[in-house]
Amino acid sequence: MGPTGSPAPSTSAPPTSPVPTARPTPSPVAPPPAAQLAKLKLTATKVADGPELLTSIAWRPGDPKPYVADQEGRVFRLDGSKPVRVLDWTSQVVDWVQDSERGLMAMTFDPADGRMVLGYRDNANFTRIVSFAVGADGVPDPGSVREILNARQPGLGHNIGQLAFDSDNNLWISMGDGGASRGADAQDPTKLLGKMLRITPNRNDKGYTVPRDNPFVDDPKVRDEIWAVGLRNPFRFSIDHPTGDIWIGSVGQDTYETVYRLKRTQAGANLGWPRWEGTNELNFSRKFKVPDNAVKPIHQYKHKGGAAVIGGYVYRGSAIPGLAGAYLFMNFYRPVWAMGKGGTKGVVALDLKLPSHLTSFGEDPDGELWIITLRDGIYKIVPA
Repeated sequence: MGPTGSPAPSTSAPPTSPVPTARPTPSPVAPPPAAQLAKLKLTATKVADGPELLTSIAWRPGDPKPYVADQEGRVFRLDGSKPVRVLDWTSQVVDWVQDSERGLMAMTFDPADGRMVLGYRDNANFTRIVSFAVGADGVPDPGSVREILNARQPGLGHNIGQLAFDSDNNLWISMGDGGASRGADAQDPTKLLGKMLRITPNRNDKGYTVPRDNPFVDDPKVRDEIWAVGLRNPFRFSIDHPTGDIWIGSVGQDTYETVYRLKRTQAGANLGWPRWEGTNELNFSRKFKVPDNAVKPIHQYKHKGGAAVIGGYVYRGSAIPGLAGAYLFMNFYRPVWAMGKGGTKGVVALDLKLPSHLTSFGEDPDGELWIITLRDGIYKIVPA
């Protein structure tokens, strides 16, 4: 597995995962008007008190119980309101540091074979994306680990963001710019940093292949894995399966937090960092030429005191009909917003009582939305 000293894959047969079951793709519903969103009566119901330092929540195909992962490298499965630890990968994950975004930041499950996929920074300053077979009892087998991809991290922050599979079972990866090049690595075509990546994990071995329709596969000067470039810190993103759109919350530098919406026809898009911070021309680095027509965000807001945007999901559930079609996102320090018709003009702060330090959304098998926190447990958004 390279220089991390991670355990070698087991030679014994891995436990059997349940047969993955695909969730039907709902029909797209147009975003509701802001006036409708403003009238919604919602509540954030607490599902579990812990654990702390949560960064990811995901559901295994065919399993109604959510899994949550913490920044230090532990994975839990919720049994009602009780988190049961099912994997301890802390020896492979870099030590947690106060106010640091290093560590285990991403988790998902492969819909093709049910394997758990984790993204983290290791002790040798590499981002590692690995997968594990999961037994019928819901417990991952550490001996079945396979490395899918790795990338060297040159700085302290802006590491791995999120992992998500599309309807073709390709794995999407959001990668920060590494925090050590004044943003230049986000435009460097030979590096995976500061990019949206799209790959296909090998289902019978370690490693991956690249989809032939990735935008740069025929360009010898650009890494084949790259789907979009020019991102500072795309900490959270999602794929809206009914439309195929990719929604990205990218954490800003000096002034703005940004939300981007990319259509599949925008493969190869340049989002402008480090020349642009949203619509603000910053020119943080001039090492690479950034186009004048770089993609601009669908929404941006000024941050104060270290705020960070947390990208979310287009709501496709059924429990809250008035929310259908709205894109939900939030700030690390609150609030939670819904974006309806009209983009920025349709953004409404939802009346949800939540603690601070919100780290991620989760979308369950029914399309309902959950929120996890760094210190205060796990919540689900429901009608009031």
